[in-house]
Amino acid sequence: MGFPFNFCGPSYTASSPIVDDEKAMNCYCEDSQSEGAATKRALLRTPGRKQFCILPESSVPGGFSVNGRTFFAASNLYEVDASGAITNRGSLGAAPGLGIPTQIFANETQILILNLGNLYVLTLATNVFTVVNMAQFNGPVAQIEFLDGFFIATLQDSHTIQFSNLEDGITWSGLNITTISLFPDNVVSMKVEHRYVWFFSAKKAVAYYNAGAGFPPFIPVQGEFLETGSGAMSATVQLDNTLFWLTRDERGKMEAHRLGQGRVSTHATEFAWQQYTKTSDAVGWTYQENGHSFWVLYFPTPSETWAYDVSTGLWHERSFFVTANGSTIADRAMCHTEAFAGVHLVGDWASGNVYLLSSSYYDDAGATIRGFRRSPTVSKDNRWIYFQQIEFIMQTGVGGWAADDPTHTAPPQIMLRWSNDGGKTWSNTYYLSLGYLGEYEKRVIKRMLGRGRKRIFEVSWTDPVPIQFNDAILEAKVA
Repeated sequence: MGFPFNFCGPSYTASSPIVDDEKAMNCYCEDSQSEGAATKRALLRTPGRKQFCILPESSVPGGFSVNGRTFFAASNLYEVDASGAITNRGSLGAAPGLGIPTQIFANETQILILNLGNLYVLTLATNVFTVVNMAQFNGPVAQIEFLDGFFIATLQDSHTIQFSNLEDGITWSGLNITTISLFPDNVVSMKVEHRYVWFFSAKKAVAYYNAGAGFPPFIPVQGEFLETGSGAMSATVQLDNTLFWLTRDERGKMEAHRLGQGRVSTHATEFAWQQYTKTSDAVGWTYQENGHSFWVLYFPTPSETWAYDVSTGLWHERSFFVTANGSTIADRAMCHTEAFAGVHLVGDWASGNVYLLSSSYYDDAGATIRGFRRSPTVSKDNRWIYFQQIEFIMQTGVGGWAADDPTHTAPPQIMLRWSNDGGKTWSNTYYLSLGYLGEYEKRVIKRMLGRGRKRIFEVSWTDPVPIQFNDAILEAKVA
């Protein structure tokens, strides 16, 4: 008999793995939008990277593009052109520590950079670099934003907000200061959404808008108040014409929320995050490719990366494969900017590398990408199931190498193993060929799979070739 078991799916590891122990690592789901499609849900590999340029830094914590110009920031502000040439535009002091982002925003004539509590301005027409006089503030700045011609700054460890002069990131008038009175807690996070700027404490959130007159220029929006706050300052992002953030409230929970919709995380993602010793340092960045809008969350302390796909509402994980010891760490990107007519550039949290990000690349700037999919548990009333064969319906004979290629001794392949005890122990690993170039009809099958009461299948891959699963067909008999 055939066992449908939803092989193409998300990461969903429940608190008890015998309930569900699914993982999607460096792969994500795509739901078909055609009634006549061969499958309703496919599984695709996440994009690879190609080196674009190397900054003389130990990390690249901030990137920004405006009017055809692209900038990255660490201990200095760098401008890069489409060829990867680098120009140092000015010193930003010390480089931020691991996982601490540098923020950059722009008005019509300037870009404003926030690094370690201090502000800097580059005038775009003249490339004049200015260190902002921080005596204009009652303390270091925590975050910046831009709306309606004003730069907006929150001050660290306070609920005080300050606004720049109109179209001027250098001058911050003492008249343009306000405090959030709708909650008593310090501001944790801030983000602009349409014509509103949202301020999040650890427990609440409120929206402000430009009233058009008076000082300060922004006042609260009547009725725009949330009974949930932010649990990570740098995880709040704008995506899909709305806001996403990691929440906190008076009960202390951490969930992922979408403005106007509520919770978008699952019990499984929340359980995973609760195992981390620290989540308040999470950094969020976003990008869109091939109709998918992704919210990527980099957790520096546990060195883990999660991604949410708005188009499907599903979560997957991303990682960097350390070939020296076979371990994984967080995906190496921590900031993103779209530049030069649609090119995705990402900055590395572990080096000065800036990468091109694209699904057209199948390795990680020369390093191996290890992806894997761990299936839902296959069981039937806890009875013995005798597994006869599994066939993976997937792309074969594409993107690899020819049979007479002297640089390869075998065709591209995937690796298969299984567990009968909730992932505690595993079978041997079996290698299944994807065929040489042109073997489009190659079937990917493993027979004689033994028996089990609770079976999980795991498929992994490392070869730099296109990977796409349409489905997996399992033939088995219940005793």
